[in-house]
Amino acid sequence: MKLHNARIGYAGYSRDFSAPGDRRRFAAYARMKGLPIEYAELSGDYDLAYVTYSSDLPGWIARKQREGDRLKLVFELIDAYFTETGLWRRLAKGTARYLLGTDSRLSPDLRSTLIAAAEHADAVICSTEEQRETIGRYNANVFTSFDHFGDEIGSPKGDYRRDGPLRLVWEGQSTTLGNIQSIRGVLNSFRKDIELHVVTDPLVYRYFGRFGRRNSREVLRGVECPIHFHPWHRSSFASQVTAADVSIIPIDLCDAMARGKPENKLVMLWQLGMPVLASDTPAYRRAMSGAGIVLNCASEEEWCAHMEALIAADESDLGRIGRQCRAYAETAYSKAQFLRCFDLALEAVGFSPD
Repeated sequence: MKLHNARIGYAGYSRDFSAPGDRRRFAAYARMKGLPIEYAELSGDYDLAYVTYSSDLPGWIARKQREGDRLKLVFELIDAYFTETGLWRRLAKGTARYLLGTDSRLSPDLRSTLIAAAEHADAVICSTEEQRETIGRYNANVFTSFDHFGDEIGSPKGDYRRDGPLRLVWEGQSTTLGNIQSIRGVLNSFRKDIELHVVTDPLVYRYFGRFGRRNSREVLRGVECPIHFHPWHRSSFASQVTAADVSIIPIDLCDAMARGKPENKLVMLWQLGMPVLASDTPAYRRAMSGAGIVLNCASEEEWCAHMEALIAADESDLGRIGRQCRAYAETAYSKAQFLRCFDLALEAVGFSPD
């Protein structure tokens, strides 16, 4: 069946498809392809249901079991949830999904729910090679994709001149702000030579994005370098980032789920023309290798060595790094490559994308 003739239900990350996971992934693909999609309801009549982690997974699994090949089911799982092995944490998350209304049926063990979704789906789309290998134990049709930022990020950095302390910038959701603590010792060691700009939400909700509210500033207690907070806004975050000299992406490498994240943030910062100093996760290591850059850090000693070199770097050094990485990102993570990822997955379940 031609994809344009299919009735497509999309159970995304928000009902109006405005969440970043919608804007940058399947909803973006559908928009580029001119595909009519609607928010997927369990009672809706669809040829293709594209469901995400944020959808009613037990409900969609049950429907797929009833309808079989009459409904093609594609499951998108972006983060490394399969790395969560602690039983009590899995039970808490699975039960909370039911109590909060995400799931229509109680499926307490979240990992078991995700495995069942992978097993019953006609195809699974994930975001890293490690995830594909893991999910491949449960499904033969596993594909990788990446975020497409399009015009969302604005103009890239063009001026690499610097004066005074090295201006570092961290950008992201406040729920991941605590990763900065993993390099607190590094930041404190260079506190006289750097300043840190943080572009994020002013509040952090520790549990399920709703509970355990605290001020984002409290998360960085103990960091002694000068810190400047900037509220995250879709229209201005990119300019806040490019006003700095170097972006940082520290990751707590002891956290398996954080370590398993894809390279999307790194690629976005490269597309903005930013030199990026990041932790040595598998995804960041692959991307850095592809770009021909070594700014990934596996230890505090490596963070210190790279930080010292960047503090000593001049305009030409920073400009060379920023332009080299931007050129790589625009080729390896282009619009054409983005479309091809989804084309391949949908072809595998019987839909012709053209």
